[in-house]
Amino acid sequence: MALAVRCDLGTLDRLTQFMRESVALPPQECEEVAFAFREVVMNAMEHGGKFDPEKFLEIGYLKSKRMVMCRVKDPGEGFSMDEIRAAELDRPIVDLSDQAGAEKRGELPCGGIGILISQKFVDELIFSEKGNEVFLIKYLPHVPRRPVGEV
Repeated sequence: MALAVRCDLGTLDRLTQFMRESVALPPQECEEVAFAFREVVMNAMEHGGKFDPEKFLEIGYLKSKRMVMCRVKDPGEGFSMDEIRAAELDRPIVDLSDQAGAEKRGELPCGGIGILISQKFVDELIFSEKGNEVFLIKYLPHVPRRPVGEV
């Protein structure tokens, strides 16, 4: 499946719900994959598309017996994971459970924290060289086939 998606938050919510409903995983893992997908799409809409509803993302979705893969490409200039890692080293990451309190104190999570978390929730997160295209891959549990004729 391939979609051209407007860079607006209403579309983001619908896409995230689709991801939750389409991945056959235990509930916790399903939420993790949905989080990773939402984060990648949100970043693409925000940084690549500037939340301009006249701009579009390309979203590809492929599901097989053993994996789910999503491709997200935005119209932007791209970014580098090295930039995110450098920002992470320059500032300490605040406790995300107290994010509202941290914001009041002027402490914000470093840019890119969502991507770093997303990498932990999927099996592979692959960025194009330009940095405006991302592939998320989640391998599904292997279900042994029954021999032919067995019920």
